[in-house]
Amino acid sequence: YVLAVPGTWSNGANPGLLAEVTAGLGPETRVQYVGYDATAFPWEKAIYGKSKAQAVANTTGLALQMLRRCPGTRIVLVGYSQGADAAGDLASEIGTGRAAIKPGQVAGVVLIADPRRSKRDNLVGPPLRGEGSGGPRLDSMGWVLPRAFTICEPTDVYCNVPRDYYVTRIVGYLAETSDPTPSQIGQYQAEAGAILAELLTLGGPGEIVQELGDERAREQIRSFNRFLQSGSHGTYRDFEVRPGVTAVQWANRFLAGLA
Repeated sequence: YVLAVPGTWSNGANPGLLAEVTAGLGPETRVQYVGYDATAFPWEKAIYGKSKAQAVANTTGLALQMLRRCPGTRIVLVGYSQGADAAGDLASEIGTGRAAIKPGQVAGVVLIADPRRSKRDNLVGPPLRGEGSGGPRLDSMGWVLPRAFTICEPTDVYCNVPRDYYVTRIVGYLAETSDPTPSQIGQYQAEAGAILAELLTLGGPGEIVQELGDERAREQIRSFNRFLQSGSHGTYRDFEVRPGVTAVQWANRFLAGLA
């Protein structure tokens, strides 16, 4: 039972990239696109944090509904962008025993452009020096980790922010906490603590002010603008994770192999 969580501004009727990821999986596999607001800004239906929390809740509900009906079902979680953020959070909750779903009921996880990608995650593709813009998950994937894989195009800032881009990391942190989820409070505290601790290692107040100052902020804004202009967040149909194998092809073959 594949639960596919689309990215921002996509939905079940228009799953975007995930329609190709989940194509042709065969009669033994059921694919369900998870509907949620899939918005990010206050002037839309829901701010990012609230939208993502809705995606986590809806995905959890669909999985539990299926498991009650067919207890032997194997669940697969797939997500892109904000959907990867939500699917990854649920996978982490399952893998660390914080969900009603058991780790053994999860057959696999594929996250594309995950804003909370961690260096501890199983990366498919070239090595990366950064992590997700929202900060890595505190407990990673727990018991689900051996079956969970993440894909990130190296220039995609959503899933690969240099650790010394503190302004960008703070903005990502604020997006993640824009509608706090009680079960994630420990995660929020850990990421805030990590940012502060790394800033303190720079030296005294002068160095911290410089790191968060106008010039560094402008540098990161310019970098983010280059990222937006490049369109790299939407290149996963063409981005090769292996010679001759695109991200979409790899994900589709992985899902097909689970049937």
